[in-house]
Amino acid sequence: MHAAVRIDCDIPGLAAALHARGIGVAHDGAAVLAERMPATRLGPLILLVDSPAHVAAALDAGADDAVSRDAATEEIAARVAARLRPSLPSLTLGTLVIDRVARRTQREGRTLDLLPREYALLLHLARHAPDVVPRAALLEGVWGLRCDPGTNVVAVHVSRLRAKLDRGFAAPMLRTEPGAGYRLVPA
Repeated sequence: MHAAVRIDCDIPGLAAALHARGIGVAHDGAAVLAERMPATRLGPLILLVDSPAHVAAALDAGADDAVSRDAATEEIAARVAARLRPSLPSLTLGTLVIDRVARRTQREGRTLDLLPREYALLLHLARHAPDVVPRAALLEGVWGLRCDPGTNVVAVHVSRLRAKLDRGFAAPMLRTEPGAGYRLVPA
């Protein structure tokens, strides 16, 4: 399903700012359509108003979000991206449920007590499931490292996570793909 944001006014640099956030932009006559797949809904999302004083009135009138026309292009693009982002607070993969708001994780109804780094690792793998996530991508996505520190930090944390995620269950979810990385699959 596509979700589209119709932009009926010319905002210099908005198409580039949306594209940088992974939102495709197409022109339909005089309007710009911004879309991302998969999307959660269709319809108008953001109302551009004449001044900051009108933002509250637009929200009170039923707009999902409102922003002043004189707002920075990056702010407008960030608001569009936020509205196109799936709004579900939990992520589900098979019998695994990750509540991103409460930062709780359950598998088959059993709560997994994860340390913050284990939770971040699981969430990163779940967001990319069932694809293989290379070690370098984990170092950058979970640890914020753009270079390899030459340690076994990823393997140690994957081992700890695997012990909590897979031990005591019939089928493993966390798989090691030799020479490629790690993958999370539904059990």
